[in-house]
Amino acid sequence: MHDSLKPAFKRLYDAQFHWNNADKNYFDPDGFRMMINSCIQELRNVTFVLQSNKRGIEGFDEWYGPWQEKMRANKSLRWLISARNYIVKQGDLELKSILRIEVVGSYLSGEVKIYEQDYDANFKSKDVLANTLSSGMPKEVLENSYVTLQRKWIDSNYPEYELLELLGTCWIAVADLLFDAPGTSVDESNRMNETKIPPCMYKGSEDRIVWMKVQGDDLIPIEIYQEKLSVTELDSEKAVSRYEGSPMLQEKSTPTSFKEICDLAFEQAMFVLKKDEYHVHLVVIFSGSRVVEIKELRNEDQADKFRTIRLVASDMERIGADQFLMISEAWAAPFDPKNPHSHASDSHERKEVLNLVGANKSGEGYYFSIPFLRDENGITYGDKSERGIEGINIIQPIISIWKGDSENID
Repeated sequence: MHDSLKPAFKRLYDAQFHWNNADKNYFDPDGFRMMINSCIQELRNVTFVLQSNKRGIEGFDEWYGPWQEKMRANKSLRWLISARNYIVKQGDLELKSILRIEVVGSYLSGEVKIYEQDYDANFKSKDVLANTLSSGMPKEVLENSYVTLQRKWIDSNYPEYELLELLGTCWIAVADLLFDAPGTSVDESNRMNETKIPPCMYKGSEDRIVWMKVQGDDLIPIEIYQEKLSVTELDSEKAVSRYEGSPMLQEKSTPTSFKEICDLAFEQAMFVLKKDEYHVHLVVIFSGSRVVEIKELRNEDQADKFRTIRLVASDMERIGADQFLMISEAWAAPFDPKNPHSHASDSHERKEVLNLVGANKSGEGYYFSIPFLRDENGITYGDKSERGIEGINIIQPIISIWKGDSENID
């Protein structure tokens, strides 16, 4: 990188630092305002610093002129300029905070009611519960759900978008400018292309959400556990010894398509279930053809399942993942129209199945399922079924993240 560009890059990453701290202070109005102000000023300072150092940047005027026109046409960057001027000359932005209340009792976003209202700093969790029940929400649904409280900050002068999302878009636009500058190395430009959005700047940030469950007449914040497994652990000598002869350890050609990856993973899952007589709820996350994260999900009840898959979707957005596999044991049962809110685990006709669902960002997806019985002789499998992912609700939070990638702020 050319020395004349370094001060501008420092401002860019200082802005990212302040954005990250604003995210962490989302429920602290004073801390949030301070970090937002700093982020806005640092982003605006990038172009100031660039122009002050232009004599050291070869071909600056020819390069910067077209970019200047492009930035002037960007509504978000025009807001950034006016916001910075307001902060410097008049003080804090005119921010408004809205409280979003959502009952998470489904894998489908918006299937149950969502409330939004002006935020009251003295709003109690008991009030949230009372309002939710008074809305007509069936109690059996609420008892098997999470209630999330999500604060939403907006600038009164740009109310269409949440403030951190808006600033994240501005950050990306300014970063595009810098990584295109004369004197920026090819490696640096490629890194920007591969990491289009900084890890901290994604819509699903958990710092903006409080997850709560019904306990008596109140809502209580609940933490949930997901264990990350490393590829090294899975490839350890002990694991290789235990699962000797398994499909993934046999000498065969490397999968050349996503379908072949799913086929091999399901064969491996069947082997592991027969060997151990259980299979953990496992999610394998890919970026390209590379496994970047493996998670074991531990759910205590149905509500946890609704929550953990949203957490997986949030992590995949943060990582920039483009495909995944999910493997688990499950109960299967016919739908009971007399008890529409019941689950398969409550049915007298339930049976155990091993499932794998895999999907990628391009729209390719596969669902494998096989019933099994446990007895004194171990695991006995029934007939395997295979189909597409239409109607597989559990993966919809992830699919919605991918669909949202094409929605940009002007």
